[in-house]
Amino acid sequence: MNSIVALNSIEKQAVICELCPKSLRLSSALSSVADIETVPVGSLEQLLPVLEKTDASVLIFPLGENPTQSLDLLQTVVDKHPGLVRIVVSGPLTPFQTARASELAHHSLSLDCDPEELIRDIYNSLHITSLINKPAARDYITSLKTLPVMPEVYEKLNAALNSERSNAREIAKVLEQDPVMTAKIMQLVNSAYFGLSREINRIQEAVTVLGVRMIRDLVLSAHLFDSYPQTDDWKSFSFSQIHQRSMTVARAAQHIARSVKADRHIQAQAFLAGLLHDFGTLVLASHNPEEYHKILTKAGVMEQPVYAIEKLELGVTHAEAGAYLLALWNLPPRVIEAVLLHHFPKASPSDGFTPLTAVHVADALLPAATSVVGCDISSRLSMPYIEQIGMEKELDRWELVTAEYQPHVSAV
Repeated sequence: MNSIVALNSIEKQAVICELCPKSLRLSSALSSVADIETVPVGSLEQLLPVLEKTDASVLIFPLGENPTQSLDLLQTVVDKHPGLVRIVVSGPLTPFQTARASELAHHSLSLDCDPEELIRDIYNSLHITSLINKPAARDYITSLKTLPVMPEVYEKLNAALNSERSNAREIAKVLEQDPVMTAKIMQLVNSAYFGLSREINRIQEAVTVLGVRMIRDLVLSAHLFDSYPQTDDWKSFSFSQIHQRSMTVARAAQHIARSVKADRHIQAQAFLAGLLHDFGTLVLASHNPEEYHKILTKAGVMEQPVYAIEKLELGVTHAEAGAYLLALWNLPPRVIEAVLLHHFPKASPSDGFTPLTAVHVADALLPAATSVVGCDISSRLSMPYIEQIGMEKELDRWELVTAEYQPHVSAV
């Protein structure tokens, strides 16, 4: 027994399935908002047909008495309507269900949540979605001749993560179908980034030590960076060192999240967002090397952030391009937000610690990534943002955390 609400942010249309008292309370609160028109839906089975007929842009999704089955339906919604903002409402969940919800939903709330919290999360999520889907980013990405395709092994790892029956042996078999990728993952696992006390010799052991989610995220990162190999046309910085620094940011961001006792799903998303936060830089540099080299030179001469000159010259930043691509591939919403806003986190309406916090701080406190023309392509710490989320007292600890990772950073 639960309720489903879908909200159209433009026409202010809400679709509501009203089935139990607790969810009716939330539905009533949403209906009371003056600029939202509500349309009732009678059952879960009607959800997909209703979404097909409307232009809804937000879904409030209760998981009900069978959360795993509901999450399967939510996965279908994501596949069919990837631009839909998704807010999960539920009772207690198992660790597996919580992990899945964190990947599929923009926010997860309790059925007993304050209705004002629900409404705030709706509008915050719509705000971030509007930033991701700016026409300039869409036009730039659609102008590219080719885009990376998700590797088959990544899709299979995703399916394994969605199954409560998968084990390390089965995951290893999936990975072994791609020997080249397996070799890369083993090289990363045994690198200084993870600082393991002994060498890992088998992929099954790597899965056991690091976990399926981290292995899957390393596969995705390696594939995306491989999709943009450095050519003789580009000499302003090393693509491989951008990748290496991103690995360091990822590990530091994960450590920062752990230092404030963020839940393990936030830690995992901080890691993935760190891996991909500068991926858009390679996209821009590969698309037009000569033009992007001029942007870096101008940023250096004017002593301005690279993203500011990108916006001036291209109409889109590397963060916006990267986030738009990741949204096309249905990556977790909080990961996309962290990639999008890692240079200017104050644009986030959040007032608490998120993966964005971890990535922004790690990128800003680690040694700067600089190009051969002398411009800084990493973040500058935003104290207004740190004050916005009330974490000024954590900075000393975060500086100690990032100091542990500084030996792994080299100039790009």
